[in-house]
Amino acid sequence: MAVFTKKTIITIAGFASIFVAISVNSILLADQKKMPPPAAKTTHPIVSVTQVSPVSKQAKITAYGEVTSRNQLAITSQVSGHIVYMSPKLLTGNTFKKGDVLLEIEAIAYQQSLANALVTLADAKLALAQEELNSEQAKQEWSQSTLATEQASALVLRKPQLAVAKANVAMANATVAKAEYDLAQTKLLAPFDALVVSKDIQIGSNIQAGTALAQLYDISLFEVSLPLSNQQWQLLPSDSALLRDIKVELSEESTGNTWSANVNRFEQHIGSNNRQRALIASVERPIESPQPLFPGTFIKASISGKAVEALWKLPASALINNNTVWQVSDDNLLVHLPVHVMFSHDKFVYVQPIEQLTQAKIVNRPLASYLLNMKVETKTEETI
Repeated sequence: MAVFTKKTIITIAGFASIFVAISVNSILLADQKKMPPPAAKTTHPIVSVTQVSPVSKQAKITAYGEVTSRNQLAITSQVSGHIVYMSPKLLTGNTFKKGDVLLEIEAIAYQQSLANALVTLADAKLALAQEELNSEQAKQEWSQSTLATEQASALVLRKPQLAVAKANVAMANATVAKAEYDLAQTKLLAPFDALVVSKDIQIGSNIQAGTALAQLYDISLFEVSLPLSNQQWQLLPSDSALLRDIKVELSEESTGNTWSANVNRFEQHIGSNNRQRALIASVERPIESPQPLFPGTFIKASISGKAVEALWKLPASALINNNTVWQVSDDNLLVHLPVHVMFSHDKFVYVQPIEQLTQAKIVNRPLASYLLNMKVETKTEETI
């Protein structure tokens, strides 16, 4: 009887294992060939949509403009002379109260002119009094003469001489008024609560009448002109009385500061540059507010208009251009939908569909790769 060694047994076992592995792999491979490959699942792009329906919203109109002072005055000298006093506050950036002295011009020559005018006036009044007496005496002498029954001439009654005397008094009064005016102009006063924007002279300067002295802005009232399109005007009350009561909020986008303004007036003409009509809003004493508003600031204005019905509220990103959005149809197909943009507010646009629709699914963030009638799947982010 043959005897198997340990080495022989191990060899036989190894070959048997290899045979078994080959057999198992062959069976598995045959089963895989018999099974069909799994069918690929059809997928469509997922788009974010807003389910919209008509809402009522008070219109918010956005406009832009530059803040200006209502009264901007270039101060010029009305008389000639030597500047003997200039307020230490007459520097750019400083402010004056109405009636404060800005500067003074040497007044001796104008005081002398006034004195001469007063002397001339006194002489003219004296001459008039004498002529009135002479005229009265002439009347009496004529009435007592033998010619009293005849009509006396104007020259006999000294009427022309009396008229000249009266004219001389009137001229002397005008000369005194002119001298008083010139003297008053030697002391220049602030015509209103003013901000000094520029200064063009120095103390000791010799100036002529008409010389530019300073540029002043009235700080009691600032204005901003807000050009509006015809569509924006249609969102405001047509009644001028109601228009003056609407709220206007001004803001500076760089700082976030805001100010409340009032509608002061509205222009009755179309601007030649922008072909728009402007609404004028005003702010009282803006420099004195906790957040000063300075002239020259470029601001954004939010104007409260009238309530508008049947609007769709959409993210501003939904617009493909100014008048089109993507709509997802009931068959989940992308289609173009024309809309009319009424106004925008807080990153939303308020539109009215051109077609008579009450509800729709509008794509929030359309991509350039979207095609007409593309099949999509929707994900609603917000229902309005």
